[in-house]
Amino acid sequence: MTTYNRMGESAGVRQWLAEATQLVHRAETTMLAVAHEAYTTEVSENEGPRLHMDLADAARDCRSALERMLDLHGASGVNTANVLQRNWRDVAVGSRHPHLNPYLAVERYGTVLAG
Repeated sequence: MTTYNRMGESAGVRQWLAEATQLVHRAETTMLAVAHEAYTTEVSENEGPRLHMDLADAARDCRSALERMLDLHGASGVNTANVLQRNWRDVAVGSRHPHLNPYLAVERYGTVLAG
């Protein structure tokens, strides 16, 4: 539905691709930092909820990146034969796990902060 021969010719596509890539990089950096802190220091009861928030934010970044890629790919991206759909579904489901759920994380962190 555009005049471009290739998607990469579009400045908008390049911007969304860069944004999606940055979201994935930020999520990876955050998750590795949380893992490092959790395994190299003794995490206090007050620090655990902050780390939980960090993980929930990283999961949100992953979801946002995949949403961008699906938007770029179009409706065929959700076809069950498309690998992008599987990745999107896996991240959408996995990011709703209690350890990555942002609503649970913010409630827990807010409780500690108000405590």
